[in-house]
Amino acid sequence: MDIYWNEVWKDPDIEEYQRYIDQHSKSKPEFLDVFKEYNVKNVCDSACGFGAYSAMLSANGYQVVGFDVAKSSIELTKKLLNKFEINTCEYIVSSITNISLKDEKFDAVIAHAVIDHLAYIDAIRAIEELLRIVKNKGLVYISFDGIEDDDMKLEHIILDDGSFLYSDRSRDGLLFKYYSDTDINTLLYGRTIIYRKTNMHGDREIIIQK
Repeated sequence: MDIYWNEVWKDPDIEEYQRYIDQHSKSKPEFLDVFKEYNVKNVCDSACGFGAYSAMLSANGYQVVGFDVAKSSIELTKKLLNKFEINTCEYIVSSITNISLKDEKFDAVIAHAVIDHLAYIDAIRAIEELLRIVKNKGLVYISFDGIEDDDMKLEHIILDDGSFLYSDRSRDGLLFKYYSDTDINTLLYGRTIIYRKTNMHGDREIIIQK
């Protein structure tokens, strides 16, 4: 999986990504209302990709740092976030299942479309780690993608936990597990859920409180 994500962010179209970030930074997702209600000031962008959510969070007034398992992701994120005056020296390479950050460091952490690219046992560990790095009563935002036609059609094998491991050239090496609402309830059993929303595409957003 590390190999897949490192390849994804190599040799990117910088201008295309920059345009996307510029547009995304102008958005204010509904879940930020929850962050405001709980007086969130600093946020960790976990598995930050190319930094789109970091830019959005910064534009909405949050102090933000991030990490990603892929070195190429962190290098790209630092390039793209320069214009947003975000101090990217704290953006680090780290696995979400063993986060190289201190306990109770953040008011909140986000994991947008991340957990469903992990094997189930790793998803459990990742959630534990996300909860570890937020403060007492801190918030963890998680999103789960819906399932689309391409997800089913592209060449893949199904692993024991129901995850798809793709061999199609466009996704070669990508792991994806579709979580039904029942699956999510099982994964988050015993957690305090304070926000839950499903959009028109079937993507689910959840905030749990530590």
